[in-house]
Amino acid sequence: MTALAPDTSVRTGRLTLRPFAPADAGRIRAVIGARHAFLPPGAPGHPSGIAQWLAHGVHELRRSGQGVHLAMDADGLIVGAISLFKTLWGAGTTEIGYGVHPLHRGRGYAPEAVRGLTRWAFETTALRRIELRAHLDNTASLRVAEKAGFVREGVLRAAEMEDDGPHDVVVFGLLRSDLA
Repeated sequence: MTALAPDTSVRTGRLTLRPFAPADAGRIRAVIGARHAFLPPGAPGHPSGIAQWLAHGVHELRRSGQGVHLAMDADGLIVGAISLFKTLWGAGTTEIGYGVHPLHRGRGYAPEAVRGLTRWAFETTALRRIELRAHLDNTASLRVAEKAGFVREGVLRAAEMEDDGPHDVVVFGLLRSDLA
């Protein structure tokens, strides 16, 4: 496999990880209006870009063969987003990232989604390694990685530049064999 299907959908205990769709426009409009930052990279900053993003932009990663952006749907409500990206099919590697709506944090959605998507990826693709990266000072994301079974592999010093300066990044990895 060198690409993910357009209808990629993963069911976990409480979530359906599914492609974003035009029917999500109202929810995305509310998220953008409230300036909640949990949507995938490239999400529109203004409501006028929502239709274009839902029709094309959010699906570009999948179309390019480099990954997929999925909504975390809990009973019809988008509570977050999760992505596979930087996928190198020849090497069998990808990276996973996620964001949870601020009103739905602390409920275990992120580790549940990460476990579900990684299990699905290992069961249905030739991927052999999934990485997860988190800022060293982001204790919530560090806990998500650990709860999802990822192994802490090291720290990249001053690896990412943010508005407030450089940040150290913790690299976690999960191998197909880790699930056995």
